[in-house]
Amino acid sequence: MAEKDEYIREAYDTLVQMSADEKKQMEYKAREKALRDYQSQMQSAETAGFRKGLKRAKRVFQLNAQGKTPAEIADICQLTEQDVRDILE
Repeated sequence: MAEKDEYIREAYDTLVQMSADEKKQMEYKAREKALRDYQSQMQSAETAGFRKGLKRAKRVFQLNAQGKTPAEIADICQLTEQDVRDILE
């Protein structure tokens, strides 16, 4: 297949050339590690943000159940009234 497709052949040749060069291998591995680290950090941040939002939403529901107005809830939770209404919908 590589013989028939010029792009695959070119990619294969580049791969062969890179694997023969130890410095390029190290650079490739460093880039791959950096990408994995970044993806892991983003996943952790997303999870932390989700948990923070869930905790805040629970607090909004608790205050609403206590009879607080959206304005009061917004002030207590440091949210806008619209955010409070969005959570309660």
